[in-house]
Formats: sequence, structure tokens, C-alpha cells
Amino acid sequence: MQKAMFQHHRCLLVFAAAAHGFLPPPNAKAHLQRRAVDDEVQVYDGVFAPRDLEALDVASNDAAHRAFDRSAGVGTILEAALDSFLGELGDESRFVEYWARDVWKHIEAHADVDEAEAKAGGELRYPTHGHVLGVQVGAEVAGPTVVFGRRGDVLTSAPAVAGRVVRFAGDLVHAVPRPADVWLRSFVTAVPSTAAHRRSVVLFNTWDAPPRDVELEPEYALPFRDAPVRAAPRTGWVAAAATEDDGGGGEVALKVPRLGDGHRRAGQPRHFSATAAAGLAAALGEQTAVRAVSLNTP
Repeated sequence: MQKAMFQHHRCLLVFAAAAHGFLPPPNAKAHLQRRAVDDEVQVYDGVFAPRDLEALDVASNDAAHRAFDRSAGVGTILEAALDSFLGELGDESRFVEYWARDVWKHIEAHADVDEAEAKAGGELRYPTHGHVLGVQVGAEVAGPTVVFGRRGDVLTSAPAVAGRVVRFAGDLVHAVPRPADVWLRSFVTAVPSTAAHRRSVVLFNTWDAPPRDVELEPEYALPFRDAPVRAAPRTGWVAAAATEDDGGGGEVALKVPRLGDGHRRAGQPRHFSATAAAGLAAALGEQTAVRAVSLNTP
């Protein structure tokens, strides 16, 4: 029985590693219509009210990289907010890993993993789901969370928007480009960050077992039930739909760097190249609309 479970787990890891190569299905065609964001990626707007986002912005300033056990209660404003979001969604995952970032930073393509396990050369272990919560976003930010589909034939570009949560399957490769069209350029010039470029986000992953060496909050004797910040009722959220480029305007070439060493990259090369529908640059430069763009890899 244990051997069968091990083989099943091994197959899942092999599948995930292949998915991280962004390999398209045979004879994939770059012709897409319009659809709602599918089960791999969901985008919800209006998850938190503006006043609550101000409180989360302050709370996230001191947010270290840590995790908490939802079954043991929550002890901070931020943890209560994340727990309430998952509760509204019906997500019963026990552990939540979280951290914050308040700058628009170029993040190379990667899937979140148990970093300590990966560094030790162990199996790559992925969270159940990854999330990006937009807290405060400067007027000149065009820094989307870009999620690459498991089949490798499409990417979803979801701009950072205050009160928006981007949720995706935990083994999916994602990135944040800065500048937004950096993957289409042969070289870039550094741009100083100002308040207009501030991208304050909370990033959180759900796990069935917590990642190794991430500080786990102690059990709280008095659960933090009277949090001043909670997610709005799910009935008030707006599920964003992705407008997809149909590939009718030609193609552009892009080169995307992958994060980490060879093991961290699941054996994939440091960069991958592809062609995309010509609307890619406009999609990446969007400040609110969610876009899906077709990809073809060699």
C-alpha cells in the first residue's frame, strides 16, 4: 500500500515538473476566444473594503515570513483577514504560509515550493493554492501577477488591484515582470521607485502540512475572533473574466527567466522562449483588466 502511494506521489511530481517546462499540447493552435478564468486561476475583486485595506497595509508592514495553523486560532489582524477569506471561499486547508511585499519588484518565473526542502535537495513540494492579495497599488504600477497555464499554451495576466485576490493552483508557474514588457525587450534601464510605483501585496499559500523551517505561530489560547478586518461576504465579490487574445494580430517573441538553481527549477533551463499573440504587451501593461494570451513554444 505504501509503495503504491509513493509511486502515485512520484507520478504527480513528474507531471508537475513537466508542466513547469511550459510545454504545449501537440498541434496547439494560438486561437482563443473569451472565457471566464478557469479552475487553474481565479480572480476575485471587492474581497476587502477600502477601509479594511488601509488596516491591512499597516499590519503587513510588520509581517514576517511565517505560517499559522487555522485549527489553532488566529492571533493577528492579518491572519484573521486571510482566514476569513478562505472561510468565505470554503477552503478548509489547515495551514497558511504568508509574507508581504510593498515594492513593485521583478520576480522571475517560478512555482512556490517548500524552499528549505528544495534547498536540501529533497522532493519539490508544492502548496495547495497560491494567492496574491492587492492591498495598496500606486497610480503608475503595471505589475501583473502572470500565471502560466499547466499545458503551456496560455498565460493569464492579472494586474495588482487593491482588494483583488488572485488565486491559482499551487504548482503553477507565475511571475511579476518589471517593467511590464521586460520579457519582450533586449535590454532594460532601471527605473527609480516612487510612491506611484508602490505595489503593496500580501502573498499567501495554503498547505496540508506546513513548509519546513517556516516559523509556525503558536497555538492561541484565545482565538482572535473579533478581528476588525474580515473579507466581505462572498456574495459581494466580483469574479473577473479574462479577455483572451485571438492571435489575429500576429505574434511577438518573448524570453522569460526562471528562478533558482536547476533543482529549484525542476530540471528546466534557466530561460524559456516562446511566441505569443501580439496583444501580449498591451495585456501586461493593463492596470485593471485580466487578460489571457496564447503561447506557442518551440
